Amino acid sequence: MLASACHLRCYGTSSDVDRHDFAQWVLPLRGDLEFEVDAFGGRLDVLQGAFVAPGEGHAQTGDGEHLMLIVDCPAGLIDDDTLEHLCRQRWLALPKRLRQGLSGTPPQASDALLATLLQQYAPAGSAARLHALCTRLSANPGADWNVARMAALVGISGSRLHAAFVQEFGVPPHAWLSACRLRWAKHRLLTSADSIATIALDAGYSEHSALTRALRRETGLTPQAFRRQ
Repeated sequence: MLASACHLRCYGTSSDVDRHDFAQWVLPLRGDLEFEVDAFGGRLDVLQGAFVAPGEGHAQTGDGEHLMLIVDCPAGLIDDDTLEHLCRQRWLALPKRLRQGLSGTPPQASDALLATLLQQYAPAGSAARLHALCTRLSANPGADWNVARMAALVGISGSRLHAAFVQEFGVPPHAWLSACRLRWAKHRLLTSADSIATIALDAGYSEHSALTRALRRETGLTPQAFRRQ
């Protein structure tokens, strides 16, 4: 049986499709990464990682300075229910306490980190409904996600939703949604020929200039310049 292991990796501007018979978490420590798994494309950053199931094809593209922590999971360690649950989520919202502990994880602590990940993303975990909401936000960031709608999906009040997001992720729900929208827009800028105005509206921005301001704050680039890089 494969031993669990942690690896620090940076990726180039292109890669071949890879497959292996063990599961894997991809957890960003800094920077962004274009990631494709099982024909689904997305973008990873310090708020969002990814899960790769055994046998799934995956590829990645680095387009700036980044560093990823890769956690290999021994084959057969994940039960069927948890594996199905992780495959449904695919893009994983990364809790604040997990993010804080990642950068200091030595290779010999891989088993402890793996146990933390399995507990964190268990189907019946204490934050399962909150993470399910994050999955829906990532899949459709441009929808009308007001606090009342988000809170109803989790089954709590708006004030409790705010407190739960701050406790779990370190940011309030609208800040997490804003990061989600920008992440989605960056992915579309690099992987589609859609106009910038279309991408802005589909991501949930009121207009083209709103996306420009948000992208400039984070990267110093306009959407056109970001796409050209």
